Amino acid sequence: MKKIFYVIIASLVLSFTSVEYAAAEVVPSGTSISETIIQTAMKFLGTRYRRGTAGPKTFDCSGFTSYVFGKLNILLSRCSRDQYRQGEAVKKIADLKRGDLVFFGGSRSTRSVGHVGIVTDVAEDGNSFNFVHAACSGVKVDNSKSSYYSRRYIGARRILTTD
Repeated sequence: MKKIFYVIIASLVLSFTSVEYAAAEVVPSGTSISETIIQTAMKFLGTRYRRGTAGPKTFDCSGFTSYVFGKLNILLSRCSRDQYRQGEAVKKIADLKRGDLVFFGGSRSTRSVGHVGIVTDVAEDGNSFNFVHAACSGVKVDNSKSSYYSRRYIGARRILTTD
């Protein structure tokens, strides 16, 4: 009985996944996956924030990242804390690459993951980065050196191991 239940759940998940990503982005010839991720994310600049939503008309932070990666059929967990366990850890800011996920403490706790964004570029000196994310004011690009985010940076994960 348990096995049948899991098969039904898996079928439902797969059917929702195929519907959700039916209009997947195509990686143009000569364009990297990370570049396509960023181009896709930037299409949503200004899109409104709404807690608990995963687009495309409104997003919360993890809904935004899972939606953008999902457009390329790269499945991310729906929760920022779970996304922080996916892929490979990136230890230094200087080692970040475009398309990496970056994580920050939330407004109530700077020690546990509460926010996620996608790296758009890394400063030449390797000390900061810009990232696109769904903030309370909507989807926008911020810099890791801003006072709010510099105090809350927790770490980064590389989901795209080949590009």
